[in-house]
Amino acid sequence: MSVLYHGGVPDLNTGDIIEPGHSRDNFDDCPICRARREQGADAPIDATLHPDQVYCTPDRLYAHFHASMYGRGNVYQVRPANCTLTRSGEDSIESYRCDRLEVVRVVDVHVTLTWKERRKLARKWAKADKEHDGKALDPNPVPRNATPEMLARWQEREIALAERQMGGGR
Repeated sequence: MSVLYHGGVPDLNTGDIIEPGHSRDNFDDCPICRARREQGADAPIDATLHPDQVYCTPDRLYAHFHASMYGRGNVYQVRPANCTLTRSGEDSIESYRCDRLEVVRVVDVHVTLTWKERRKLARKWAKADKEHDGKALDPNPVPRNATPEMLARWQEREIALAERQMGGGR
């Protein structure tokens, strides 16, 4: 198997074990985190179908995405820690799950995604979705040369949509 990455909590070191159970619920401005705090396991949006396992991927950009969702988390090179990898199947981008991962090395720290990385990931997702089920969402919801005002309006729409989906809409 190729190199595997895990994006998540900051401040882990080589040899540390990543196990299920950490929480991203510490970001006040995140509507998903707010729903999880208020509704617990009943929150309509959950990150995983297997909360008893941890995830990894050979796709470094996909790991960056998950590290950025943590809020300036880190990306680690990992390997299974005395467990078997299972193909996740929860997403069209290649990923695996298992009981525990061991940190091999720290790859990137305090990750945030640039707009360029977001567009690249959206195109990758669309391509993988199309290969998976023949359909694809708009791979580029933000124009390539978007102005700051365009980005702000897009972000407001996305936040409003997420809040409506979680029942706390404006």
